[in-house]
Amino acid sequence: MTRNEWYFSDCYEALTKDLSSSDAFEAIPDVIIVLLTVKDTYLLSETLDFLDTVYNIANTTEIHPLLREEWRNIKQHIHRLGDDYSHNVWRKLNKTLGVSELF
Repeated sequence: MTRNEWYFSDCYEALTKDLSSSDAFEAIPDVIIVLLTVKDTYLLSETLDFLDTVYNIANTTEIHPLLREEWRNIKQHIHRLGDDYSHNVWRKLNKTLGVSELF
């Protein structure tokens, strides 16, 4: 079996290629659920990347109610499991959403 080093990128593209902005916004809870359940640093980073991608497609700075509700849990999960890359992606998403660390 050949390893595809672009596996996640290919999956993201397949999952998002036909998403409208409203569909992307509605998909945010599914991504958050996965984000909070992954137990691997690499998968955490990839899921954060995907959340950022979905937010870019949603084309909004509106904070999804589930993201607002789970904000502290996500921060704690990233603090426990995350690496520098995942912390950077989280900061980027915060900036995209215009959020200071007030949550």
